[in-house]
Amino acid sequence: MKKLALVLGLAATIVSATATQGMAQAKAASGTPASGKTTSTATVTNLSVQDMGSLRFKLAFENPLRQKTKIYLLDKESNVLFDEYTFGNTQYVRAFNLSNLTDGEYSFVVETGKEKLKKDFAITTKTLRGVSLASN
Repeated sequence: MKKLALVLGLAATIVSATATQGMAQAKAASGTPASGKTTSTATVTNLSVQDMGSLRFKLAFENPLRQKTKIYLLDKESNVLFDEYTFGNTQYVRAFNLSNLTDGEYSFVVETGKEKLKKDFAITTKTLRGVSLASN
């Protein structure tokens, strides 16, 4: 009996620090203007990807300045598989069904102005084999 199981190394790859290679870090600074209010220059913060099972994932981040943001999904050859723009919202949350993707390396990219955050992950298909004994 052969079973195919799709395994995504996203939880370990995206959430861990190994996915930060080449990633721009969110820059946050605060100041106190004459009115006494505190402002922030951070553009995108708290970028996360959550595994929802069955190759479905939730991408979320905060955009406190409500700047125009481009979100896209790339394959290893940097082909754009998905892209969209968002602006005017302080939070972004979207579920992605990646079950139609073939094995390979992929990246979620969130870009605002000069800031670019990237989360890399890989999809790997593994064959699981089982043995069943015939009874007489």
